[in-house]
Amino acid sequence: MDVLKMDATEYWEDFMRRNNINHANFDTWAFSDRPNSSDMLAEMVVKGQKTAYSSWFNFYDADQVVPTAGDYRMVLKQNGDPACIIQLKVVEIVPFKWVSSEHAFLEGEGNRSLKYWRQLHKQLFRKQAKIHGKTFSLESPCICELFEVIDTPKI
Repeated sequence: MDVLKMDATEYWEDFMRRNNINHANFDTWAFSDRPNSSDMLAEMVVKGQKTAYSSWFNFYDADQVVPTAGDYRMVLKQNGDPACIIQLKVVEIVPFKWVSSEHAFLEGEGNRSLKYWRQLHKQLFRKQAKIHGKTFSLESPCICELFEVIDTPKI
């Protein structure tokens, strides 16, 4: 099968077949809804510069599944094409103010400092909170994920 012509489902099925994995479900995921940002972050993941991600725990509704170690995700480019498949290795829930400088570095963005991470994510989480009618604080729980790229589409 020509991987360049595969959609996300076909790529996932091919990945499962090649790796003898029997997961029926997978999560497709793009880093951002802003053009260029999504592709840039996906490329950072593929290159190994970005090996961590964080989200605001209160963003999850009761019917949404919180990520756990071992979960697979397919990272998508802005146009919906698969960039890679990652597997979550570590998932921790910690207050925003306790996110470590190591985690900020592994997220790979900006100058990779905790100060940069806090500035960026405080703005993002406050925006999410406002949209959902919730309140964000420095005590708010964050989901901190460490992941590994385990497959990329072969060209």
